[in-house]
Parts: sequence; C-alpha cells; structure tokens
Amino acid sequence: MPDFTSYVPPGVYVQDTSLPVVTPTTVTTNTVTVIGPAIGYQTHTELVQVYWNSNTALAKRGIFVAAVTGPPAIGAPVVKNSAGVTLAAGTDYDFVVDASGTGGAANAVTYIKRLGTVDTPSDPSPGGLKDGDAVFVTYNYADTTYYTPQEFTDPSQIAATYGAAVSGSTPTNPNASQVVCALTLAAQIAMANGASNILALPTNPADGTVKEQFEAAYAKIVTNYKAQLIVPLFVDAAPQLSGDPGDAHTADAVLALIQDANNHCVNTSAEGHGRIAFIGFETNYDAVTRNYDAVAQQIASKRTVLAYPNQMSFYNTRLAQTTVVAGYYLAAAMAGRLAGGEVARGLSKTNLTGFNGIPPALAQIQTKSFKDGLSQAGVAVVEQTRTGTLSVRHGVTTDMSGLTSREISLVRTGDVLFDLVQTGMDAAGLIGEPIDADMTTKVKGSLTGILERAVTDSVIRAYTDVAVRQQQLPSGDPSVIEAQFAYAPLIPLNYITVTFAIDLNSGELTATENPDENPTSG
Repeated sequence: MPDFTSYVPPGVYVQDTSLPVVTPTTVTTNTVTVIGPAIGYQTHTELVQVYWNSNTALAKRGIFVAAVTGPPAIGAPVVKNSAGVTLAAGTDYDFVVDASGTGGAANAVTYIKRLGTVDTPSDPSPGGLKDGDAVFVTYNYADTTYYTPQEFTDPSQIAATYGAAVSGSTPTNPNASQVVCALTLAAQIAMANGASNILALPTNPADGTVKEQFEAAYAKIVTNYKAQLIVPLFVDAAPQLSGDPGDAHTADAVLALIQDANNHCVNTSAEGHGRIAFIGFETNYDAVTRNYDAVAQQIASKRTVLAYPNQMSFYNTRLAQTTVVAGYYLAAAMAGRLAGGEVARGLSKTNLTGFNGIPPALAQIQTKSFKDGLSQAGVAVVEQTRTGTLSVRHGVTTDMSGLTSREISLVRTGDVLFDLVQTGMDAAGLIGEPIDADMTTKVKGSLTGILERAVTDSVIRAYTDVAVRQQQLPSGDPSVIEAQFAYAPLIPLNYITVTFAIDLNSGELTATENPDENPTSG
C-alpha cells in the first residue's frame, strides 16, 4: 500500500494480501504391494580374469558359492573358459568369501582364484587354465536388497529379479502347481488389471516359520505410504503356525495368518498409513472346518477383503496348457483393478483379467443362494457372467456393519483424503510459524485448497462447514489451531430398481394433426 509519510495523490488503492496456497498433487494410489515367496535368488553372469596369486572380486554380493538343497533349491556357480568348457571347482579354481563387513552373508564379497602354484603361463592348472585367462562365471546371489521392498513398473523386470512366473516344462505330477514364483505371477496379474506400480517384498525363509516371515515382512513396510493395497501370498505349505509341516493348511493356521495381515493394516492405519489387505485362499484350503463366510465374520474388518473362489483357471502360455492357480492371485487381480481406477470407483461389477475362468467343478456349486450367503457375510465373490467374463459380484470388505465400512471404495476414499490433508498441510509450511492475526486464514486457505483438489480429482463429491479457530486459555492451548470440515463421498451405485407392467388395452390409435400448427391443411 502507499507510504503516506510522503505525498500520495488522492484515489483508491487496492492490494491483494492473500498468500499462495500449497495444494499437493493427488497421493499415489496406483501401487499394489505384493508380499510372498520368491525363488530366493537372482542369477548373474560376468567375465573376469583369474590369477593364482591374487583374488578377483565378483560384482554381486551375497553369492551362493555352493549348491543349496533348500527350500529354495539353489544351484552352485558354473565357471567356463573362453571355449565354453566347464571348469572344475577345487581343481581349476576356488572361491574366497569375505563376510567381515556388516550385513552378514547377504553383504559378503566373493572372490575367484585360479588354483596353481606357479605364476607362469607355461604351467597351467590341470584343466588348462593359465594365469590371466578370462572365464565366464554364472552364479546365484541374494544381496541385502533382495528381501527389502523394491518398486517396479515393468513386469519383465519383476521376472528378472524374482524368477519366471510359471514353469516352461510340464511337471511330472499332473496335479502339481505350474507356478514357479508366486511373487512374480501375482505382481504380473495385478499389473494386467491396472496397477502401474508394484511394491514387491519377498518373504525371507531365514526369518523363521512362515507366520514369522510375514510378520517380519509387514514390519518392513510399516511407514511406507505407497503400501496402501497389500496382497500377502499364503502359498502351498505357507499357512503354518510352527515349523511342523503338519500344521499346513489347517483352518486355524490360515485364520491366524489372515488376522496378522488385518492387524497390520488396522495398526498402521491408526498411525496414519491407511491400507487394505486383499486375501485369497490356497487351492486346497480346508473350507469344511471353517468356511469362507465364517472366516469373514471372524475377521469383520473394513481393512480386509476376502477374495473368492480359491481356485482359478489360468493359461500357461509357456506350455500352452490351462492349469489351476490359487485364490490369492484373484486377490492380486482385485487390488490391481482397484489401483488402476479412480479412487472413488470400487470393485462392484468390475471385470477382472488374467484368468481363463472358474474351474467347472467349482463353478457348478456357485448357485445364487450360495453366493448370496458369502456376499452377505463379507466375502468379495467373483462370478463368471453369461458372456464368460469374470466380474466382482459386490466389492465388500469383511465389515458388513454399515455402508462406510462395507464398501471398499468408501474405505479407500477416507484413506486417500487423510493422506491428502496430511501431506498438503505439512507442505504448507505453517508449523513453527508465529501465530499472527492472519494465521487462521492461512490455515483455512490451505485446507480449502486441498479439499478443492480432492473434488477436482473425484476423490470426494463435495465438502462443507470448513471452520478454523485458535484455542484459548484457560481451557485450551493457544499454540493449537483447530480445523474441521465435513465431506460428501461419492457413494457407489449398487442397485437400480425397475418396475414394469403389461398394458392389455387394445384399440386403434389415430394420429391427428393440430390445425393451429398446420393452418394450410384442407
């Protein structure tokens, strides 16, 4: 405004004193977190020179220098000379492992050394290896990053890291699974259904029982904001309460694993990291002891989605054969479809891809009353339509107590809006600033900007009653500014009712012209 200590001509002077409002971009919601077993190693080939009196370091850390019986079974390194001849370990060369640094075996440096006693090309090792010869070393390794969360946007890179999804050779047992790496297959199915990012986290057998492996994996993503939709893969013999294989697949063991996943989501959501678990069942799950509807009623949480059925037909392109895969791949498809759509779009009546359908033996028991019972209990049922597509019957969580907890889209809307407000208000940079006469206006402006962006991005339909006040002594703390608002979510349309009746009146209908509209007619 003008400085009136000096002459200013008469007139009206206007100044805009509003401050810029920091409005964040929409929180990332298109990431699916897949947690489960991988093949346990990566493979690498490199060309190095070998010497008898010095060690040559290999590029990767955590190399398996000998075969591992498993699980998982891991092959020993293979070393070949320039002519492609396989050399013999302990005769032509040997490995030296240095695990003296931090990180243990996963961070150990491995060296290769030519075996021999004379440093002259005229005195080669028994295999003909001379000093300075180049050899090709192919080995398997699992470094310190292998069992940590890694983000991917390319399905082929997932396979390169954790192994091929399905087998390229027919199993000896025709009933055996053709899935090689559950983590890869689930991630690829999630991406096929719309997820653009995958946060992959292999479970580590070194962490103990399978239950302990998943608990350790959950701990690694507690504070990761991208882990909003998680898919734990309880594969084959995974549902174990102990190390006893006899515990595998028992109804109690499966329920314990689901409860762990739900508790993780509930606890992290209470800490501001909203997330939902998508759970599927193994193909041979013991549904007689505890059926799917009983599991849903036992969990009864808006943070857990149970996918059904537990068997899906899948086409293995490597073998040109149709095989059966478990229900947790269906759960991955659901999470991928949810991640690929708008925040307010749930799963009801959405189509899923990546499968050939539902096995006939399972499809024939899915009567309307059977599916109604599961849906009413809180199971997200997938059915095959008349056209052959796979459709989510009703996108529900296991908490059927009310609309806001039942509908996946409304739970997700609340999580995303929370993240938007948290991120946006932090980005406004107001914390720590002195509270002046304009501070409540600044807070309200920042909050309103965030809510406007939420409306623009179709996260919410509208908002009302934005109110901001500073607390006052003696009942309040003057360093606290309170803000509140109400929002209207985009409620999913679940039902359209249409009534019609037969009109049995008969008679001739004659169309007549209006003389006023056609004055020239005779």
